[in-house]
Amino acid sequence: MANPQIRGARLRQAVLDATLARIESVGIDQVRIADVADAAGVHETSIYRRWKTLPKLLIDALLARLDAEIPIADTGSARADLEAFLADLIRFAETPSGAALIRGTAIADNDPEVAEARRQFWVTRLSASEEIVRRGMARGELAPTTDPRLIMLTLGGLVHLQVTHLGGAIPAAWARDAVDLVLSGAAAR
Repeated sequence: MANPQIRGARLRQAVLDATLARIESVGIDQVRIADVADAAGVHETSIYRRWKTLPKLLIDALLARLDAEIPIADTGSARADLEAFLADLIRFAETPSGAALIRGTAIADNDPEVAEARRQFWVTRLSASEEIVRRGMARGELAPTTDPRLIMLTLGGLVHLQVTHLGGAIPAAWARDAVDLVLSGAAAR
């Protein structure tokens, strides 16, 4: 039953929580605004008024979750920031909700709006994480020819491949070892 009293930040949080719960339970391609509204205790019109479309809601929910779970570190060291990022991603991927969200953002479907939401989510998240590499380049830690997207796809991709296709535990040492491997090729000389 909808609660007309939920507004503002409380409404946003209730809807995002309900959206994430639906993604985790049924998969991103099965999320429907009516189900989210019911679970959040709000009217569908409240969701449409704020997010306009299901894909915009999905992107907002996923980005909010990942921003909280996997922050973009800024320690003053590209190596430390990349290791922290990858360690957080590994920890998140090892949780049931993290694994479900990763799988949900990887599975392709035929709905063009959901496919576009998925693509926009990854472009937004990659752009944010690439800042780690750009800061390392600006400080002279990494070669000026370094490709930030390639580094982040390489590091994040190994976790996503493990979760979506291989299964099993992800060794915590991968954060250090993978960053070492990647940075040996990107180090300033």
